[in-house]
Amino acid sequence: MNQQLDKPTKPYPVNLLILITLIGILLAIWYATSYLNSKQDSQVTWYSAASCQLPQDTCLAKLEGKQQLSLQFHNQQPKPLENLPISVQLKGYSEAELQNLELEIDLQGRDMYMGYNRTLMTYQGEGVFTANPILSICTEKIMVWRASVLINNLTTSTTYGSYFDFTVKS
Repeated sequence: MNQQLDKPTKPYPVNLLILITLIGILLAIWYATSYLNSKQDSQVTWYSAASCQLPQDTCLAKLEGKQQLSLQFHNQQPKPLENLPISVQLKGYSEAELQNLELEIDLQGRDMYMGYNRTLMTYQGEGVFTANPILSICTEKIMVWRASVLINNLTTSTTYGSYFDFTVKS
């Protein structure tokens, strides 16, 4: 009474089905992040920045009215997978206005999308916000990066900001 189970003559292509499923999931994730980023970018008012050389200089951008933003890196040689201490100072705002702002720093390859890489900045007082984001490992030997400062006004639900390019040598 030893009955052996008959093996199918043609096994199911399980490995191929798993591969197709994983590719589908990855494409869905890529599409969702791309869609959300493009949707948010279309809702952001961008202000142009004055020419500067990060990480050596402090970079400025004039915002609305007499308001301005300055960005400074506290590491003169940024490298992938290392903390990059950054500070942003906002001028022309009252303390009450500053309390209703949320700042984020977004680090992307200027010519290469790096995925979601935003860091919420911490308010230190007197218009100064700080963060310690990390540059992605997925980089070229010499690569131009873009640091976008996003200012989210929690009172009016508007977002505006500026972006600054800098070069990283790994």
